[in-house]
Amino acid sequence: MPSDQSTWVIAVPNDGDAEGLAQELHSKLIHYSRLTSLAQFEIPSFKTGTLDTLIALSEDIPKQEVFFTATVAKTVDTLRSLLNNDPTKLAQHILVNEKSVDDYLFKDWKWDEGRYGIQKALREIIDSLAKEMTSIDNAMKAKLNNYNLVKGSLTQMQRKKMGNLSVRSLADIVSRDDFIEDSEYLETLLVAIPK
Repeated sequence: MPSDQSTWVIAVPNDGDAEGLAQELHSKLIHYSRLTSLAQFEIPSFKTGTLDTLIALSEDIPKQEVFFTATVAKTVDTLRSLLNNDPTKLAQHILVNEKSVDDYLFKDWKWDEGRYGIQKALREIIDSLAKEMTSIDNAMKAKLNNYNLVKGSLTQMQRKKMGNLSVRSLADIVSRDDFIEDSEYLETLLVAIPK
C-alpha cells in the first residue's frame, strides 16, 4: 500500500473508450486503496526503436527510478528538517510551477515536447532526464553543504559572542586601561573564573 505522499501512475491501453475505462478503474481503485482522485494523462507516442533497445531500457529504468525517488525524497527530507517539520511551511516550498504537486499532476500536467521531444529516441529522453536529475542532486548537495558551512560559522560566532569567557571575545569586557604596558617586571594576565 503506498504512503499518503505517493502517486500511482497506471498505464493501460486505450481502446477508444477512455472515459469508460477511467470510471471502471476509479471504482476498482477506490475499493482496494485510499484513492483520492484520478486523472488521465495524455502520453504521446514515442519512437520505441528495436526490441533490444526496449529490453535494455526495461532494465535501466528501474535503476533510474530508484535514483529519482531517492533524490526527491532526500530533497523533501532536507526541506522538512530545515523547516522544523512544519507541514504548512513545507507545503509552501514543495511546488511545481507554483502549484501543489497534486494540483499540477491532476489539472495541469502535459508532456513537455519542447524539453523532451517525442521525435527523440526513448534512450535519449531517459538519458536527458537522468542528466537533469543528477544536476538537481548535485546542486542540492552543494547548497546543503554551503548551508551547513554557514550554519557552522554562525554557531561558532554566536559561541564566541555569547559563550563562556574561555571561548568568548573579551573585547567588550576589558579595555586597554586594564593592562599594564611597557613594564619590565609586570605582565598582565586575564583569568576567567566561573561563578
